[in-house]
Amino acid sequence: MAIPNGFQKARLEIDGGDSIECGFNPETYTVSKANVWTYKPTQGRDFPDPEFGGGMPMTYKVALLLDSSLDGPDASVKSDANKLMQAMHGNGSAPKFITFSWGSVKLPKAAPMSISIQYAMFHPNGEPVRAFVELELAQAEPTSPVGQAQNPTTRGTAGLRSHVVHTGDSLQSIAYDTYRDPTKWRAIATANDIDDPLHLKRGTALTIPRIDQ
Repeated sequence: MAIPNGFQKARLEIDGGDSIECGFNPETYTVSKANVWTYKPTQGRDFPDPEFGGGMPMTYKVALLLDSSLDGPDASVKSDANKLMQAMHGNGSAPKFITFSWGSVKLPKAAPMSISIQYAMFHPNGEPVRAFVELELAQAEPTSPVGQAQNPTTRGTAGLRSHVVHTGDSLQSIAYDTYRDPTKWRAIATANDIDDPLHLKRGTALTIPRIDQ
């Protein structure tokens, strides 16, 4: 597919073999991430410690262009548009995962959450020549934030909750509040890579691991 001025070539790879070339305006694209936190009232405290309930998948929103205006008098974008919509439907099963790539950027394999296709140019017979696509994808495989190296260990998976360090806190006092045993402070130190247990920085969020009581 020839790419009109103002756009760069990008690719959508659909699980199962379909691949779609499209135009991408690289000024912006959106990556979002949400986490679930709960707060349970604690007697005698102005506010409770947040408890980490787990992470939600990263989501990606991209605006794309399907355009065949430079590909000949009979070219149409209908086939590529139908492939995208078919990936969203899933044919009675789960929709197919999609991978978006542009230049050196390759977003993780993702599940299609929503799609909007606006047709904007047509041949005299009604075949679409140009379509603007708004696509929202949700992370479908483990990854790390953009620009950060992958960490092979994930602290949160074994975490019971999170504790924000307050003035006067120590690992022993946090261990007592959590496990009713101050001698188990080493579990917290290990889970948070703390080398000096005597110096805790106020405001730091510590992962409190689940241990056998």
